[in-house]
Amino acid sequence: MAMTPRERILATIAHREPDRVPLTARFWLDTRIKLREYYGVGGGIDKQGSIAALSYTLADEKLYEKMGIDNPMVTVTRLMPRDWKPTPEYMSFCEATGYETESEYANFEDYGIRRKLGAKGRSVLQQYFFTHHPWASFTTTKQVEDAQLPDIEAPGRFEKTGKKVEEKRDSYLVMGGLGHVLWTKSWELRGMLTLMKDLHANPEMAEAILNKLTDYGCNMADKLLDLGCDGLSLSEDWGNNHSLFINPDLWRRLFKPRYKKLFDRAKRRGKLVYFHSDGNITPIVGDLVEIGIDILNPLQPECIDQLDVKRRYGSRITIDTGISNQRTLPFGTVDDVKREALRAMKHLAPGGGFVYGTSHYAMYEVPVENIITLYETCRKYCGYPIRIPD
Repeated sequence: MAMTPRERILATIAHREPDRVPLTARFWLDTRIKLREYYGVGGGIDKQGSIAALSYTLADEKLYEKMGIDNPMVTVTRLMPRDWKPTPEYMSFCEATGYETESEYANFEDYGIRRKLGAKGRSVLQQYFFTHHPWASFTTTKQVEDAQLPDIEAPGRFEKTGKKVEEKRDSYLVMGGLGHVLWTKSWELRGMLTLMKDLHANPEMAEAILNKLTDYGCNMADKLLDLGCDGLSLSEDWGNNHSLFINPDLWRRLFKPRYKKLFDRAKRRGKLVYFHSDGNITPIVGDLVEIGIDILNPLQPECIDQLDVKRRYGSRITIDTGISNQRTLPFGTVDDVKREALRAMKHLAPGGGFVYGTSHYAMYEVPVENIITLYETCRKYCGYPIRIPD
């Protein structure tokens, strides 16, 4: 009998070989529309060109089912209070970007961060840029200490979150999303350049910001774990394609102990920690393992040596990764796609501790045939025991 997505992911996290490798996908809306049309599950552009109606539909559930993608982890987070009423301008912003309204507002505007739509490109979606960082003008640590963060106790803040945990937990691994909690939230509030100056020339200000956000994140973590989440999920993009954004020693001094404090909220309850960071974070992978991560994502193959991470840490963490989204998937042939997927299955899948799919979003320029080949190859060869032809 086939395992449920929850059973499959829990087995691989425990470094047991499940029935098959858990498969995930991150598809940009344009890509999902093309795939919906290919598989005949509906959900194309409607007569009004509506985007929001296309972004979160049952068509995607049918699509993933057709493609054999289980997406075994579901992330829940705090939303907006019960009396929140979004403005028409904000709803138009979400329509253009394709983002879900409450979680997006809770992660940005609720903090006083402001965003604006960018230029229209080739995608049906528009991107945004930041126009206001509310802590950018602070000159004293007392201003940081006195700053108001979104009220976690506001009525209704976790109502829908709790219901979703109950709804999904039997079949999926449900992670409590802290999201942009420390590094990323720091620069969203302070501004990237100003925060970088703080880290190097104004350490008292940097530590005040990080301490405030760590304490806030711990309170958020406790709320999510109290709801029955299986663990915590953090999304902190620490690298570009070539390196970390800051010196690893500075990271270890300022960020590592604070991440450990956050991770410990889960670990002391026997819960899991999922850590997402784009880019080349090779210098700190060992540190993250040391302080308690269970799942690392996405280990982009153009940025980080997946096989080296498997060799060094594969017995202690689960590698949640995928095919190259900068090279192979958009620009390779179907043979290139098959070759990379088989290599990953052969070297990363044995022994469990492995999840596979796309290493980031499959964007609008990705050929549909490459995506189809990726998942057809995975379905054919991802069953345990792994047997890859020579």
